[in-house]
Amino acid sequence: MNILAIDCCMKLTGVALNKDFEQLNLGRSQSQELPRMTENILFRNNLKWQDLDYIVLTNGPGYFTGIRVGAAYAMGLAYSCGIKIIPVSTLDLLAYGSNNKTLALIYSGHGFVYAKCKNYLDSGEYSHEFITSWLNENPDADIISDEPERINMPDINILKVNPNLLSLIEIAKLGIENAVSPNELKILYFRAPQGMY
Repeated sequence: MNILAIDCCMKLTGVALNKDFEQLNLGRSQSQELPRMTENILFRNNLKWQDLDYIVLTNGPGYFTGIRVGAAYAMGLAYSCGIKIIPVSTLDLLAYGSNNKTLALIYSGHGFVYAKCKNYLDSGEYSHEFITSWLNENPDADIISDEPERINMPDINILKVNPNLLSLIEIAKLGIENAVSPNELKILYFRAPQGMY
């Protein structure tokens, strides 16, 4: 089974296929480089577009523009190939393989983070004050983020981790029943409308 993985939600943009992956810090050039990265990985694996069975996509939360670029590209590719997309939360990717008491954080800005702790805290956008209070009640939690330096919570020890795109493929294999047609793809923004906080 050939599953193409795409992640544009965090600082690194990445694609993966089988055991091969590529992750780059593309900044604002995601829309130009993502198609090139995908073509390169297909070429390296001796595959054509029609050989793809599924696309797995991180569907948020994360950087707004990255989410949109990844979703638009994955949807267009899925339509043209006649295949489905398996959506995976960025927070689930970040925490994949961790223990149940791992708090995954993604920078959200303005004193907020996107956070999830399996079985203990639902996915959502939370203030730094809320996270500090939650950690006081759960002192045994491990805390991870792809950009701890941007979260700016100096009293909290946050372990830096990079998302593992090969894990994204493994998550997809476990959740093939969650595959949707491109027009059914839902994005996880979690951000309240401007002015609400």
